[in-house]
Formats: sequence, structure tokens, C-alpha cells
Amino acid sequence: MKLFKTTIKCLLAGSILLTVSSCSDDNNDEPTPDPGTVTKFFIAATQDAATYFLTTDNLESGTITVVGTGIEVTNSFTHLVNGTNNAITALAYRQGDPGVGISFKLDENGKLVKLSNEFSLNDGYNTVGVFENYIVAGRNATLESTGATGANFYFVDQATGNVGEKEFDSRTLSPVTAPVFAGIVDRGDGEWFSAYTKEATNVDSVWIAAFDKDFNLKRVYKDDRISYSEGRWKSARYPQFANDGSGNTYVFSGSYEPTSTKPAGVIRINKGATTFDASYYFNIEEKSEGYRFRKVWHAGEDNFLLEMYNTSGIVANGSAATQYAIVNVVNKSFNWVRTGFPTKDEITATGWPLPYNGKVYFPVVSTANQYPVIYSIDPATGSAKAGAVIQAAGVLGIGILQK
Repeated sequence: MKLFKTTIKCLLAGSILLTVSSCSDDNNDEPTPDPGTVTKFFIAATQDAATYFLTTDNLESGTITVVGTGIEVTNSFTHLVNGTNNAITALAYRQGDPGVGISFKLDENGKLVKLSNEFSLNDGYNTVGVFENYIVAGRNATLESTGATGANFYFVDQATGNVGEKEFDSRTLSPVTAPVFAGIVDRGDGEWFSAYTKEATNVDSVWIAAFDKDFNLKRVYKDDRISYSEGRWKSARYPQFANDGSGNTYVFSGSYEPTSTKPAGVIRINKGATTFDASYYFNIEEKSEGYRFRKVWHAGEDNFLLEMYNTSGIVANGSAATQYAIVNVVNKSFNWVRTGFPTKDEITATGWPLPYNGKVYFPVVSTANQYPVIYSIDPATGSAKAGAVIQAAGVLGIGILQK
């Protein structure tokens, strides 16, 4: 049984004066520039209780100040999502309370402007992603319409800024009752994926649901070679699956649960396939000599950037994860990001990374620098190079905007 509703919500005018502690997460695939367009790097910098949104032409060098530049919003945000090359959305995760969001674009002159005023996601969210022209944010919930166990998802239209809401009755996903969703990935064919689990119960299986644009359940993918696909930080849920450059979906598992017998690894759903590829499996925990991971980002072509825990073996919710690695899912190679990059003991915060033109741009705050630095990582080697310095307390993330 499937139940859903669609409600277009009015955008809230003005600022919502709430402060939310900042964290980062992302699953942004590499934007493809169109010839003849204006392309700008987008930066969301943080200072005190405000976020400064601005653009620049260069992330490789120089110093960028937030004073007198960009758009100041008296709020803090936790997620920055590249929806399309035409818009970027910042969201504030607030545990069980309503979430807050705001979207930006370039105007006809290439100047940064708001696509919308701040809007509210009344039922909150704990995972985000991209489907077609929408930023999708959702969480498990008791459905308002029926009282049944389900999920509530918001769809932020990146053309208009309007916010639609849809409900899903999760009893269709039996035998995994009351599932927790983690991540949204566009299949590129009118369907989208979300990983789901009943945490601490289905610890030796992975589950992926495919939905259409109207939130109809199309099929379920299940495999027993890895544990569930989900990174965790307190009540936040991080996606651990993403598409490669050819549209194949790689489903990772950091093997978070201590009772799981499956090592951290990755399996694959080939583009357009209705089952997992039984011939593909990559044991990442073995390659890393016992380390597991929390977050996964596509780093271009066959490469993925992993946020690794600082200690090997079983981890706990809240364990430090401030070291990084590049895996090539075709060659099944593993390279630590260490050359030219701060050490795990130096890193105090990171922001949403941006894969672009064969590099991954990654904002990092470390004890070795007074201000955040944008590092460019070469996915082929895992080596990094320090680039632009941002004169702010932190950087929520970076992205690309085009007009």
C-alpha cells in the first residue's frame, strides 16, 4: 500500500533568527559546465551567528574576505546542496524541529541573488539529496494523513524555490518496518534511489528502494554482501551511495554496527539494472588495513572520496573521522589523502566538497592555519594542494553556479 500527498507551501518572508551548530555532509556529483555560460564558484562562509554567501572566479589561490561581499544571512546552516548548476540550497538540520532553507542563483548579469527567502521544512529532515530539478530532504515520521509509520519528504524546486511535500507509507517496505532513510540519488531515468534500514536489526544486509517522481515504490534492491548503507552522526544520516561518471550506482557501507559480520565495502547497481551486480564487490576495509568510513562523495569518473574514522575497527556514534582517502571503484585502489593535506590531528572542521574539472575542492579548518583553506585534491594520486584562504571562522561548503 502506498499513500502520498503533495502540498505546495508558501515561502516564509524575512529571516528566521535561529542559530544551529554547523556540520557538513554532501553527496554532490560533478557539475558539467555548458559552453558560453557564466560560471562562478559559490562559497558559504560562516562567522559568529551569520552565514555569508558569495562567489569567486578562483579557488586555487589568493585570499577571500566576507566583509562587504556577498549576501549575509543571520542564521547558521548544516547542509549545502548543488541541485542543478543553476541553483544551490543551504539547509539547517535541527534534529526533530522544523528545518530551515534558502536557495541562491545568478541573475542575468552573473550577480549572486536569492532564489527564495528562507523557507521552513516543518517536519524536519535527516537526509538530503538531488532528484532532477529538486533538492529532496526527508525523514521517517508518523504520517499526518493516516497515523501510519512512514516517511515525509520535501521537494525544493530549483527553478522556482517552491517547496512540495510528499508522504510515503513505509509498510510497503516490509519486512523492514519503520525504516530510516539515508540519501537520495537520481537514476537519470525518472526514478530515484534511497537507502533504508531498520538500524541495529538488519545489520548484515543492504536495502535500496527505487521511487518515481510521484513517490511510487518501483522496486527494492537487497544484498547480503555488505551491511546497511548509511553514515551516522548522532541523529543525522549521511548517504553512502552515489553515481559514477557513467551513471552506475555504487552502494557503500561503512559497517557501522558493531554486531555486523560484514566488512566495510562497496557493491554496484549497473545503470538501468533492476538488481545488484552479483559479479562486483570491493572490500575497502581490507584495503585500508582495518579502517572504516562515515561519508562518501563522488570525486569524478570512477573515483570516490571517503571520510575515514581516525581509528581502525569498530567505531561508535561520535567517533572522530578527520582523515580522508580516495578509492577507485574500477581499479579497486585505495589512497590516503595525506600529501599536501593537514593531518587528522590538525583538522578541526570541514565543509561540503566540490568535485569539478578533475579535482575535488575541499574546505578545511585546521590548527595549522588561522582561516579555512580550500584544498584541491587530485583523485588520481590522492595528493592535495592548498589554495584560497577564506577570512572567516569556517566554510559550510562550496559549489558551482552558472548562468
